[in-house]
Amino acid sequence: MVTTDLRPFFNPKSIVLIGASERPGSIGGMLAKHLLEGQFEGELYFTNPKRDAVFGHKCYQNLEVLPKDPELAVLAIPAKFIPAELKNCAKRNIHHAIVLSGGFSEVGNYELEEELIKVSRENDIRVIGPNCAGIASTHTKMMAAMENTCIPGGLSIVSQSGALAGSMMLRATYEGLGIDKWISFGNASDVEEAELINYLAKEENSPTKVIFLYLEGATHGRKLIETLKEVTKLKPVIFLKGGRTAIGNKAAMTHTASLGGDPKIYKSVAKQTGAIWVESLDEAFDTYEVLSTYLDRGGKRVAIVTNSGGPGVLTSDNLALHGLELNQPSQKLRAQLEDLPAACPRENPFDLLGDATPERYELALRAIAHSGEYDTIITIMVPPGDADINGVARKIIEIANEEHQTAIISCLLAGEKVEQAIKIMRENGLPSFPTPKRVAWAAYALYKWQEIKKRA
Repeated sequence: MVTTDLRPFFNPKSIVLIGASERPGSIGGMLAKHLLEGQFEGELYFTNPKRDAVFGHKCYQNLEVLPKDPELAVLAIPAKFIPAELKNCAKRNIHHAIVLSGGFSEVGNYELEEELIKVSRENDIRVIGPNCAGIASTHTKMMAAMENTCIPGGLSIVSQSGALAGSMMLRATYEGLGIDKWISFGNASDVEEAELINYLAKEENSPTKVIFLYLEGATHGRKLIETLKEVTKLKPVIFLKGGRTAIGNKAAMTHTASLGGDPKIYKSVAKQTGAIWVESLDEAFDTYEVLSTYLDRGGKRVAIVTNSGGPGVLTSDNLALHGLELNQPSQKLRAQLEDLPAACPRENPFDLLGDATPERYELALRAIAHSGEYDTIITIMVPPGDADINGVARKIIEIANEEHQTAIISCLLAGEKVEQAIKIMRENGLPSFPTPKRVAWAAYALYKWQEIKKRA
């Protein structure tokens, strides 16, 4: 019987790295370094017949001489040796293996991959890979991956492409966004995307708030559909499809041996199952950032509070393209805005004028947030001269933390002048987006997730 328990991939009690090395640029070297730097708290073993130590950590000749049976094997050796080494894993009672080695179906070597599959199934070994970039689990300090630049957080990445997943890890860290699990599953010879997202959604006491799925082609389409239907009742799944053109589809086939398929079908799958379809990495990141803050807020009714008409107009255009509403305030709310300067229109978008102070933003935001007339407020500021943008950021944080059900997100423009304000907001868990188009998408993502939850 093949085990369905994926826990040892993410929270193993012990790990063996097969092919540990100190050679610069080698997979075995990167993995050894990252496992040590991650300060994995379980038992960590290295094997390499040519070394007694790797980066000062004891190294064994082979699996046979290890003092204990490890729970997880990470293989960083040439492809031709993988089937035999999996048999050795079976002798040590290892039932979970990550195979980073390339040289299988992605380069036309189907026979070798079939042999890998045969050996793993005969010996009840679950395999992630081959041709993958590994797994990182920040909350369990398990960095069995070719990239390790990350901070703990609520995003779990499941990607057919290791390099794309790696770039997402780097960008998330740069933007101060945390990651729970990072999974590159490569050719998916055994464990595939449906099993992985199912585990992430149902893992007990999981820090994962949002799941990101990048696919070039589904391993088992029907299974993916059924899993997405179930998983999206529990957590948001952001879905990005690679190979959406004839050229991209051809590239996908040579990348992970995936047959991409018609993107219209995948988009339809997302719609049917409740996954949030995105067209770019920007949309994926913006969706994660806003949902990591507001899983329980958002909707169709949006207010714009701005000190500049142009960005307000552009944001309005983009909201309309997503089917969101800029409904006008009630007479009661207009009355609550009486203390604004007479030149400020009591209309949505609410233009606070170019000389808007933190106190002017505070008055407008508090009244609108507590009115119950809007689901989301988009706060825009383009700081003229020596305007107190940091003061505005602090007022946004203050009002966002008050007792109401309105999501407050921001678009602070632009460059170095707003860097500190954005940092202040993100340190307090509030999202900020660099353009009207992206902040409008974030408002749409909130609305989309609330609609998905209603259907569920």
